[in-house]
Amino acid sequence: MISLAKLLPRLLLQAGDSQEAREQSVFAAWSVSVGRQVHRATAPVRLEGKTLIVAVVDSTWSAQLSGMRGQIVFKINSLLGAALVSRIHFVINEELVRCVHQMPAEVHFVAPDEQAEPLGEKARNLQDPELRNLFLRAAGKCLDRRAR
Repeated sequence: MISLAKLLPRLLLQAGDSQEAREQSVFAAWSVSVGRQVHRATAPVRLEGKTLIVAVVDSTWSAQLSGMRGQIVFKINSLLGAALVSRIHFVINEELVRCVHQMPAEVHFVAPDEQAEPLGEKARNLQDPELRNLFLRAAGKCLDRRAR
């Protein structure tokens, strides 16, 4: 199975010139680039131009990550196969980070295939069958979750 990180450049290409797609791709690349421990202490907030705004839990994390900005920018852009980020700006907002990382205890997907059915027509535009299948499964799960 292909990891999401390896699919990001292809998904970004398929999305065309979409600010939302760029932002969500950068957010996913952030998570992969920084690792689990840093990911838990941070939350990407938005992408303004080529500046990634990231919330951190406290000033210690802000100071630590500020020294690693260059490395993180390089990793994100390498994962995406495009220079979408040139700066990272850290803001201290513990409440936002905690809120973003609250997850439900368990999620059950009842019928993601049924939920994704309306997207079938649009998904046919994705040339790669593996990418199309992954997109439909992920979209179906998302739509199923929203339907509840």
